[in-house]
Amino acid sequence: MNLLTTYIGLNQRGAGWSAGRGRRFAADRHPMQYKAVPVTENIMVYRKKSDHLIDWFIKKNPHQKDVEASRIEDPYEVTNIWRINPAKDRRHPAVFPKELAERVIKYYSFKNDYVLDPFGGLATTAKAAIDLNRHFISIELEKKYFYDSLKDLNKDYGMYLNSGKVEVILDYYQGDAEKR
Repeated sequence: MNLLTTYIGLNQRGAGWSAGRGRRFAADRHPMQYKAVPVTENIMVYRKKSDHLIDWFIKKNPHQKDVEASRIEDPYEVTNIWRINPAKDRRHPAVFPKELAERVIKYYSFKNDYVLDPFGGLATTAKAAIDLNRHFISIELEKKYFYDSLKDLNKDYGMYLNSGKVEVILDYYQGDAEKR
């Protein structure tokens, strides 16, 4: 049994995205040494456990205008493998494509919902949330990525700390992050 389902009461859904070519060599070419190189990564989406079906939540949502405005347009992905090209940014070693964040946000939230990114990085999820009319909360522990994110949000969206344009932009944990 899944720990999140059993003890926390969250149910898993999701898809996988094709991350492009493999990122490492797949061993020698002798029999019995073959290892397939993973070219997909799983996307895990969790929701709170409930006795109600998702349709019930959509129907009972108090913001029906947002529900209708969030309807997913054609064409949309119908399989569990999404073909999305990897992203690159010299400022961060593990940046992921904005298109990936956009799909997850579009498929699993309504307009005006809050999107939480506990690993903010360069604010890719925050940028996708803004573009899709969602609010965001982005958490980043590394000072460098925090400030790079602020610069990007200011340059691309005119947002800056204490601008009043968003409730929460980013926060930097002042504890032992610099010692890591």
